[in-house]
Amino acid sequence: MADIAMLCKDGKVVGVEDGHVNVLITTPSACASCHAKSACYTFDQKEKVITAQSSQDLQVGDIVRIEMEEKLGWIALFYTFILPFLIMILILFGLFASGMSQTTSALIAVLSLVPYYLVLYLFRNKIEKDFVFLAVKKD
Repeated sequence: MADIAMLCKDGKVVGVEDGHVNVLITTPSACASCHAKSACYTFDQKEKVITAQSSQDLQVGDIVRIEMEEKLGWIALFYTFILPFLIMILILFGLFASGMSQTTSALIAVLSLVPYYLVLYLFRNKIEKDFVFLAVKKD
């Protein structure tokens, strides 16, 4: 059996409810590893709460590892960045090739992303069911 690549992040349980746990994770900014971060005013960290499934008996305050299949990360990347970029480029070049001005083609191409992200937003609950996070207690 092949190993499934997983994306992992450590966090702290902040809530427990019916087979799911809410886990607080800290996401450092890109400058977190910079040696000059103490002298910089742009250094920040963002905290996020992720709802994850767990088959273990977890309590508030437990330190856990959040896991997600790596392929789901690639799928999320595709839906949020790659597909909309391709749609925008195809519309841009299609309209420009049909004789429309560059400015109008560019404006319509950018505005074409509004319906795309609206559809993505409307189907967020269905998409969310496919993206499963697992919480595993750290030893």
